[in-house]
Amino acid sequence: MFPAPLLRLLAAAALMLVVGAAVAGPRPKLVIEQTTAAVLAGIKERRDEFNANDAALQEFIRSTLGEVLDQNYSARMVLGLHGRRASDAEVDAFAQALADNLLHRYGRALLEIDPDKTRVRVTGEQPLRDGQIVRVNTEVLRASGAPVPVQYLFRKRGDDWKVFDVIVEGISYVQTYRTQFDEPLRQRGIAQVTEDLRAGRIQIRDAQ
Repeated sequence: MFPAPLLRLLAAAALMLVVGAAVAGPRPKLVIEQTTAAVLAGIKERRDEFNANDAALQEFIRSTLGEVLDQNYSARMVLGLHGRRASDAEVDAFAQALADNLLHRYGRALLEIDPDKTRVRVTGEQPLRDGQIVRVNTEVLRASGAPVPVQYLFRKRGDDWKVFDVIVEGISYVQTYRTQFDEPLRQRGIAQVTEDLRAGRIQIRDAQ
């Protein structure tokens, strides 16, 4: 059985990965179903390669991510009030540094998954805010232990659906990092925090 922090880490990794196969049109529910299957298959087929070659693993994650994660919108939610005083360029830089940091960490966590004993079941899809946001409810099913509830929040932009938050066992990825980054942002400002993220001087913690 995975410990709770690792489950949250893996689910957040799924946030980065489920969005990759989305193209204009498909509903969020279908995006999750199709891409989860593709990700688990990729891990199963290339596990030895990924264990030996971190660059290949990171490329797999980035290529799967594509253009569908609403990276900047998520970053603005993490920044909260700090984002209101930041320029678009500063927010863009912070969003990229945060995504790069998380992708690198979550890539390794994915290798802890046993694709033969793990699957994701979509249990429902709920439109919010007049259909501009959709919450997709899922369960991560494992060989042992109770199913882990995971909710994905999609935001509609034009014809595309983009993921901006994931909620694992009631804990929001966005809210967790907003709380964690609040003090560094107040003390050092967005430019320095962004540089610290790039340099690995900030250790992102996962909710317990």
